[in-house]
Amino acid sequence: MERGTALLAAPRSCMPSLRPLKRAWLDAGLRVEWHAFDEVMPDLARQVRARDDISAALLVGPARRAPATVLPAPFVVDRAGRRVPIAWLPATDARSLRRFAMAAARVHCRRGTGAGVALFSQWHPRYLYIVERMESLLRKRLRVFRWTSDVIRREGLVHAMGSGLGLGMYVGHGRPIGWVGYHGTRSHHFHKYSGEPMGAVLSLCCRTASRRRTGLSYAESLPLLGVAAASFGATSDTLHTENTRWAVAICDVLARGGISTIGELVTRSAPFSSETGSSYRLIGDPFAPLTTARAALERADAVQVYP
Repeated sequence: MERGTALLAAPRSCMPSLRPLKRAWLDAGLRVEWHAFDEVMPDLARQVRARDDISAALLVGPARRAPATVLPAPFVVDRAGRRVPIAWLPATDARSLRRFAMAAARVHCRRGTGAGVALFSQWHPRYLYIVERMESLLRKRLRVFRWTSDVIRREGLVHAMGSGLGLGMYVGHGRPIGWVGYHGTRSHHFHKYSGEPMGAVLSLCCRTASRRRTGLSYAESLPLLGVAAASFGATSDTLHTENTRWAVAICDVLARGGISTIGELVTRSAPFSSETGSSYRLIGDPFAPLTTARAALERADAVQVYP
């Protein structure tokens, strides 16, 4: 049964590396539109705004371009007034693009009955309090794993993220190169990553999708390393109150049920009335499922934490 239309725009040379993602979308019942370009990158946000039949879109473009310069927000409003998730992915090299596409395809192949959610945070009372609030909102409906930096070290965190849960959310300080929590979590800590990819990783903090003084932001690196099918991060400094609103809204939406993809979660949770002014960007597969397989829950249960 067809579930909608997926729009994918990418350089013509990148299309072969992205075929596993196209196949996964087709298998999920999506109609896929491929827009190959050679030099001039299309204004995909403008295209989506002018239509009323797109479910989500992904723009793959030159790696020299930063997330803040290619998309206005994690979603745009189409002609029918619907919020349509729109994601970005930098075309770094064929190997990384294929790693992303294969990881996303693996996530699409999962079969499960619900979402397993991991909560990450910096070791600070302000953020641990937010995690407690998030946990209380989620636990009645979902399996929640509290992997905050007071109970797990960075090495254990990388291993735990390889359990293959549907969703992970971080609160704390963030930088373009990674999370401040866990004594600093950077993309190079995942260079030998061999675990199961998460559905999506959300960094509800400052600048993890910013290119300031780095060639590739942390939020961009996670999908390209196969850590997650999608990620979510800010391109600039964000207010603690704004991040808290995002966290609570996301948990409220998840607790109500009926959400199956990261794109749906972001568009329904966004604590603002339009895309204008959003500092966040969606990276990777906007159709990434949040489903967690039973085997992933078993692996997550086996993760050792400090009491």
